Amino acid sequence: MLVAVLTGWAATSTAQTAPVAAGPAPAERVVKPPKLTHFVQADYPETERAAGQNAAVVLTIGIDALGKVAEVTVAQSAGAAFDEAAVAAAKQFEFEPAEVDGVAAAVRIQYRYEFVLQPPAPAPVATTADFEGTVRLRKTGEPLPAVVVDLDGSTSTTDAAGHFHFAEVAPGTHSVALSGTGFTPTATEETFEAGQHYDATYDVELVATGAPGDQVDFEMVIVDSSMKKSIAATTVNAEQGSRVAGTGGDVIKVVENLPGVARSSVGSSALVVWGAAGTDTRVYIDDVHVPLLYHEGGFRSVIHSDLVKSVELEPGGYGAAHGRGLGGLVTVGLKPLEADGYHGSLAIDAIDAAGSVRGSVGDKFRFAGAVRRSHLDWVLSQVTSRDVGEFVPIPRYWDSQLRAAWVPHEGESVEVGGLLSSDAIARSVAETDPSQAKHESKATGFERIYVRYEKHLDAGGLVTATPFFGFDHSRVASLFGAVPAALNNDATVYGMRTAWTGNPEEFVSVTTGIDAEVVQNSVTRSGSITSPPREGDIHVFGQAPSDLINADKWNTTNASLAPFAQADFSLADGRVHLVPGARVEPVLVRASRRTPVSGAQPSLGTMNEQTFVEPRLAARWAITDRLGVRAAVGIYHQPPLAEDLSAVFGNPQLGASRAVHYLLGGNVKLTDSLSFETTGFLSEQGDLATRSPYSTPIEAQALIQKGLGRAYGGQVLLRQDLSGRFFGWVSYSLVRSERTDGTSPSYRPFDFDQTHVLTVLASYDLGAGFEAGARFRYSSGYPRTPVIAAVYDSRTDSFQPVFGAHNSIRIPAFYEFDARVSKRFSIGNDAKLEVYLDVQNVTDHPNPEEIIYNYNFSRKSYITGLPILPVLGGKLTW
Repeated sequence: MLVAVLTGWAATSTAQTAPVAAGPAPAERVVKPPKLTHFVQADYPETERAAGQNAAVVLTIGIDALGKVAEVTVAQSAGAAFDEAAVAAAKQFEFEPAEVDGVAAAVRIQYRYEFVLQPPAPAPVATTADFEGTVRLRKTGEPLPAVVVDLDGSTSTTDAAGHFHFAEVAPGTHSVALSGTGFTPTATEETFEAGQHYDATYDVELVATGAPGDQVDFEMVIVDSSMKKSIAATTVNAEQGSRVAGTGGDVIKVVENLPGVARSSVGSSALVVWGAAGTDTRVYIDDVHVPLLYHEGGFRSVIHSDLVKSVELEPGGYGAAHGRGLGGLVTVGLKPLEADGYHGSLAIDAIDAAGSVRGSVGDKFRFAGAVRRSHLDWVLSQVTSRDVGEFVPIPRYWDSQLRAAWVPHEGESVEVGGLLSSDAIARSVAETDPSQAKHESKATGFERIYVRYEKHLDAGGLVTATPFFGFDHSRVASLFGAVPAALNNDATVYGMRTAWTGNPEEFVSVTTGIDAEVVQNSVTRSGSITSPPREGDIHVFGQAPSDLINADKWNTTNASLAPFAQADFSLADGRVHLVPGARVEPVLVRASRRTPVSGAQPSLGTMNEQTFVEPRLAARWAITDRLGVRAAVGIYHQPPLAEDLSAVFGNPQLGASRAVHYLLGGNVKLTDSLSFETTGFLSEQGDLATRSPYSTPIEAQALIQKGLGRAYGGQVLLRQDLSGRFFGWVSYSLVRSERTDGTSPSYRPFDFDQTHVLTVLASYDLGAGFEAGARFRYSSGYPRTPVIAAVYDSRTDSFQPVFGAHNSIRIPAFYEFDARVSKRFSIGNDAKLEVYLDVQNVTDHPNPEEIIYNYNFSRKSYITGLPILPVLGGKLTW
């Protein structure tokens, strides 16, 4: 803090006067001191600030008759650094000149500068948002004045520059309406967070509606708008997602906390949504399909959080733009590349190290990149002698992303990008008897190269086209005693997604496009015919597979080119939305072998072509501004897995499986930032691939397509959006997922069924850069088949289990409490450092993850998950 004090002044005269004779005392002069009209703050010397020094400098300032500073001298020094700063500031002062008897006069004053260090006042915690914007003509960009902008009853009229402004907007979703004389009122919605500034641009088009001289209407086009098509979607922005306890700051990890998502088993990267298998849920990075959302082990996602804008989960009932999956849909939206200078980050914690960078060259070329590599295996080896990875495999992974965009015009861009990911896991369980030793290893990875073209049309439409190309890899090997098994799968992927969105009429929005994908697989498999086990196989962990072995090598092609269309009809003043859609999905499946290899007989391939019409329908009704209901129904198909098309281990004649989704839900907006949502659902599945019921299957029919499945239940979400310092939610899912092989009328629980899943999480900004968060999770245990007896097998000198009813018991329930504390520091003007401690399983509760038995199956115990895992880390951004 600087304190400037005026301590005295003296008038001077430069005029020469003649001596006067002695006489009466002259009349007292009328003196008016100078008045400071322009003050300049002195810079606090950094050398003295670092030393914590305070000081005062007394200056003599000469001010001429025009009020300008003529000279500055130091009357009382406080040291060279302070003197220099005070003099430099005083030379820039401006005054209203002093007056003597009503005449401007030159004067000298003494001015005291006090340099006093005071701790900075704590930054106020914002509880509202600031909203401003511009309304302009779409074709010319000319600002449009006199437009009334209504924000939930508060109004602001655009000025000559088309500008409007609302201060202190409460957090939450608000309606925004534009109107005026001769204008057709038009409304949209905007969502605000406390402490944020929002700058919107609304482009409008004047449309003549009558004879010359008549009033005109205008149509509003919201920049970057999109149709709201999802019925059960949950979206989390990147800022909130990175602050959830237990995620280690990984934005995409927040998906596992959303309603409808079951907890994956420890060490797994599978995403189980509404009781569907992990391979049934599709994952897209923008419009690029990738095989995985998480690295093996589930500790991290495959995309660096600095590149992520938002994450959206649609567990079912999604629109016609997507298909080829019986389960849910996860869409990761990437941040747009901006021309806003150079930025980057470096981060390291107990799990991995990562870095990112983004920038621009001029206004038209922009780029971003990120890289990450794990080191958790090394960290655990340094802090514990316990072989944590013996039953809970610890992954080794890395990933990288690179993006470059050219923006020839505002609203038009071409982006080229690459996505890379690689994982490896291995675990061995040593035994005194070599025949009982167990070893498993798995390696997965993918690479993608894509080009994305995007253009916002003058009429308010949007055109996108995203071709992509890449490879997927999977290597699985196991050895149980003398029985080996190996499965290798390499895929080449070609894809193309195009879409056009527009408003042909005021009350309807339309999206249409093409979704094409071709996958060519080269697969080899050898070893036991029952390893790796399939969903529905009756087995126990560590059980030796069948000693019947075989081998096969085959190639497959899976191709589809699906046109789709969807419309959003806005009825009843926008309160009712009907969203019909349809997708035509031709599926071509080719396998290189119709029958197993037999001597010198040449291989004969097989090809299966099916065409499906998949209608989808969704509806939303806003009964009031705070109460709404929604419903959806849709048909979905999924092509067979390449691993299942073997003439030895599977069935090359398999076709697509199918599902029908039914959804019904409602939502209540309790306050501007607090909402409650509930959804009930039913998913019926058919034509699932299951094992043949025969001990000696028909040739090339080890799998048959008679399986049935169903998943039904409901989910609720009570969500507090960021308001002031706090955000959080409570989600609960009640789901029952069941399967049958089709030859039996009775259903059994799905291997990954979790009837109850509860998540409670919260995050609170403590102020001064501190933040604390917590998460509690509870879920039912997985179903398992009990061992009720054992028999001795003299041929293998081992005991073999006798099983009870299929999936009639469960692993004990899982529960875990996680906590996160972080502190943010500002470094200079542009850099920030965040240090955090994210502790998973704070109570060190030994959660059972799998059932194991001793050698003769007379004693049962459990493999437990990871113990308490404190993740200490930091992230520097600039």
